[in-house]
Amino acid sequence: MKKVKERKDQMKRLRVPATSANLGPGFDSLGLAVNLYLNLEIVGESEEWIIHHDLGEDLPKDKNNLVIQTINQLAPELSPLEMRMTSDIPMTRGLGSSSTAIVAGIEVANHWANKGWTLEEKINQANRLEGHPDNVAPCLAGGLVIGVALQEDEVLWTKTGFPDAHFLALVPNYHLSTRQARSVLPKEFFF
Repeated sequence: MKKVKERKDQMKRLRVPATSANLGPGFDSLGLAVNLYLNLEIVGESEEWIIHHDLGEDLPKDKNNLVIQTINQLAPELSPLEMRMTSDIPMTRGLGSSSTAIVAGIEVANHWANKGWTLEEKINQANRLEGHPDNVAPCLAGGLVIGVALQEDEVLWTKTGFPDAHFLALVPNYHLSTRQARSVLPKEFFF
């Protein structure tokens, strides 16, 4: 595996916002960044990929972690890194926790493997990995984002204004994956 030289300007810390998506009529297209964050610190190169956290036994700390999987998919040439992660985003509760992990992986791959991706390219990469832009686009661009995937690697999106607001998230005391939540929706809706 090729060792990547560390640069003085190399990213060491990263903060990725949670999102609320599927707002109003914008199913898979409207998303809003909110003030809850995944924080990632790069400790340095390591013998193996590892991500230290205290977010529970169910969240992998090795190459099976979604942040690390994203990095390895986008920058397989990158030497393993040791990282520390904290998050105040509840997992599998509808606030984009998987999107924040994907976006964190994209940012690490971009900076540490010197990819030089633009915001557009990062949004397209994130959409390809997540399957829809509603959570990943506001994670990367901030604010309220309207987006649609024209193709797997082409997202048409715009960031629009949003007034200062306070949000209240009612988080159930059970986990529900996006796949499970989508399975209860009707295939067609007539009105």
